Amino acid sequence: MTTTWVIEIRLGERPEARPLRRAVVDAHSEAEALRLVLAQAEADEGVARAGLDDGQEEVFAQAEAANGHTEHHTGEGEAR
Repeated sequence: MTTTWVIEIRLGERPEARPLRRAVVDAHSEAEALRLVLAQAEADEGVARAGLDDGQEEVFAQAEAANGHTEHHTGEGEAR
């Protein structure tokens, strides 16, 4: 039988602080509940990192275009 666990992650030793992450999971043990929350946190970090990389690439592309430089191949001829 599983138990419902509420896991809250806070930064520092301030119990009154708003949690950075709050998860409600069903698991057989505390360790399993923590593993589930860790797996979700790692997945969220990967998605956030990919979004940051995409955002940085967009900023670089806009700066290149503003300066008249295009380093990326668009499929319509040679890149400059």
